[in-house]
Amino acid sequence: MNMSDRPTPGGGEPPTRWDVVIAAVAAGIFVSFQIGKAPAALPVLRSELDLSLVTSGWLISMFHMIGIVTGMAAGAIADRVGHRRMLLLGMLVTALASALGAAADGAATILISRFFEGFGFIMSAVAAPGLIARAARPVHHKLAFGMWGCYMPTGTAVMILLAPAIMEFSGWRGLWLVNALLLLAFALWLARVTRDFAAPPPRSGTAVPPLQAMGLTLSAPAPWLLALCFGCYTGQFLAVLGFLPVMLVEDQGMGTTAAAVLVALAVATNAPGNLIGGVLLHRGWPRWLLIALASTGMGLSTLGIYSDALPDAARYLLVLLFSLTAGLLPTSVLGAAPVFAPKPVLVGTTTGLIMQGSNLGQTIGPPAVAALVSASGSWSSAPFVLVAAAVLAFALSLAIREQERRITR
Repeated sequence: MNMSDRPTPGGGEPPTRWDVVIAAVAAGIFVSFQIGKAPAALPVLRSELDLSLVTSGWLISMFHMIGIVTGMAAGAIADRVGHRRMLLLGMLVTALASALGAAADGAATILISRFFEGFGFIMSAVAAPGLIARAARPVHHKLAFGMWGCYMPTGTAVMILLAPAIMEFSGWRGLWLVNALLLLAFALWLARVTRDFAAPPPRSGTAVPPLQAMGLTLSAPAPWLLALCFGCYTGQFLAVLGFLPVMLVEDQGMGTTAAAVLVALAVATNAPGNLIGGVLLHRGWPRWLLIALASTGMGLSTLGIYSDALPDAARYLLVLLFSLTAGLLPTSVLGAAPVFAPKPVLVGTTTGLIMQGSNLGQTIGPPAVAALVSASGSWSSAPFVLVAAAVLAFALSLAIREQERRITR
């Protein structure tokens, strides 16, 4: 019998395994390092491997493209084979791909390595929530998923800050190898911490084949609402934070090092927002309200971020406010997967669909903003796209409210 399945001395639910929850969140942070390392190393990569601007774009966007195609399928497989097993396998694939990238001698090899890094990332990202849902008591799910929502901004921001120092001593190849070793070392520790979860929980005949799992998830309205809502969020977030270095360096004349620090700080500010969201959910705030508040805060903030009437310092403070309030949304959406999954055994599949929406938003959002800004010749036109996405997310939050009401009836 797994420790997670053992009854407590008083005969109640087993206690929340916070060590497993923290380990799953940390796994997400380690795989998210791979998102932050590529932009930091891009100038050196372009010079050494003779990468074109188009190839450089693919190097950055590869993670998002993989997620669009494979998210739900990976989640369905995780539900079938076990979330712990899938998480460990995802970390191993990411580590081996990073090691392959360190040996790249041209565009083809580095792109292939990024493809498998992205595949390993999505395997990990869809599996970890299922492990968290199993390790935490239902009463602690909202807090646990508040912690989980921090994984991507934390991992990305930390690597943006660390990458220049690592590359100064070992170059970009050393950065890739360091990430591979970190992933392998942590995977071994994760396997030890979660050894009581090695066997999947008793299924009692409820196992669902992957194709059927995807069909059930696609036929339910709630997972679609969550996926579209998350796509609106990620499209806005990546557009604002992705183009922030350009605004700081080219428009405000800031040095690249100072700009990198400010960008990392802005990304990291999203993490406290996730934690606040988890606490508020734990205290009884409805998910739809937090999603609505996040969408409102993001939309209103962008009106000031791109306003020439405000001083640069005020605009940057609005970026921080944008990132902080945005953090309320991932906690609410990702934590809803165990609640809104068509069946309890389809948490991974539902998370996979949400991740597909996330990656679709990241693929569409920045190009849409760039196209509008290029056509108008001014950053002041960016809010037209960003506010539209925020309004759509707000409307989706109202639809999610109806789904919540059905569950609580």
